[in-house]
Amino acid sequence: MKYIAQRMDNINTIAYRFGVTIANLQAANPTLYSQPVYPGMILTIPGYETIDLPPEGYVEYVIQPGDTLYNIASRFNLDYRRVVSHNPQIVNPNAIWPGQIIYLIYLGY
Repeated sequence: MKYIAQRMDNINTIAYRFGVTIANLQAANPTLYSQPVYPGMILTIPGYETIDLPPEGYVEYVIQPGDTLYNIASRFNLDYRRVVSHNPQIVNPNAIWPGQIIYLIYLGY
């Protein structure tokens, strides 16, 4: 899973939030060995299932503060259950974080 670092994030808070070790987070993101986390940095969160998507028919959406999967689905006129099913990297649909990247699938939906 990809995550976009937010203001006030650091390696410890990100590792804790996603339930991974600092060592595993660094191994998945070698730049963390030499530089601190900064807002906008795109990180790979190890241990989360990834999904294979077609080259067309989906958009990446970055979770914003206050977002829920339900209001995102409503905003884009998509079915909530399908948004959840197309994002298996989200372990708990009720626990999403600003900076997480989800996929909104349109073609073949």
